[in-house]
Amino acid sequence: MSSKIIEDVKTGMKGIRGAGDSLRGNMMQAADQAFDNNQNHPQTQASELKNQALAQKGKQDMQAVDDRLAAREQEHEARKLNNQGLASNGAGAAKGTGHHPMPMH
Repeated sequence: MSSKIIEDVKTGMKGIRGAGDSLRGNMMQAADQAFDNNQNHPQTQASELKNQALAQKGKQDMQAVDDRLAAREQEHEARKLNNQGLASNGAGAAKGTGHHPMPMH
């Protein structure tokens, strides 16, 4: 159980870092565009590529965290249904009965 908590904390930290990287890359890119007079200068282009890569990696990290959290939520819901004795197919039927547990009107 504690390993899952540790993994969740690591996932959260990765998301925070990803958000920071995305923000920093976008802000640096905006600063470069605002203050650079020569957009064709090799250093400017290299800086722009670096900032774009940083922002993109941050977005990818945030997406990975979002995907991980969604998977954990699905696992949690499946466990909850199994613990309640409900079918894992989401139909809401009680385990082993093959029919809806409440009378239908």
